[in-house]
Amino acid sequence: MPALTSSYETFEKPGLVAQYRLSNVKQYKGSLVAALTTGYAASITHTTASLKFLGVAVETVDNSAGAAGDRGILIAKAGSFIFKCATGFTPTIADIGKEVYANTDWEVQVSVTGLTNLYKVGTITAIETTSNGQTGVRIRIDNYCV
Repeated sequence: MPALTSSYETFEKPGLVAQYRLSNVKQYKGSLVAALTTGYAASITHTTASLKFLGVAVETVDNSAGAAGDRGILIAKAGSFIFKCATGFTPTIADIGKEVYANTDWEVQVSVTGLTNLYKVGTITAIETTSNGQTGVRIRIDNYCV
């Protein structure tokens, strides 16, 4: 094909927040969300194989009584968020800059010990306390989401 000789509309979509069709589950605001092999969104967990990390839910959506795909959910694809440290992970300042793996939809860890499937979900940028007072880390998810 020849190169462009006039303007071409690419229909840019900024992609900071995107909507995905939700599986038949209740997804909570602030949870780590992944695409199942079916393509529908659901909570990420190391016990489920073949997931693709999508981002962080920016709203709570209950599709547990519906069929997969009946409802959509908005998911943040960039930014930094505070997540709880998984049992056995006590972060120190030396962990800043390290990648973290999802343990559950709100717990992360730097070690792969105890994880069945490995899903990198971000890089630690700070040691902080979660909104419910637990030890946590702020992670930047940019470039980890599909």
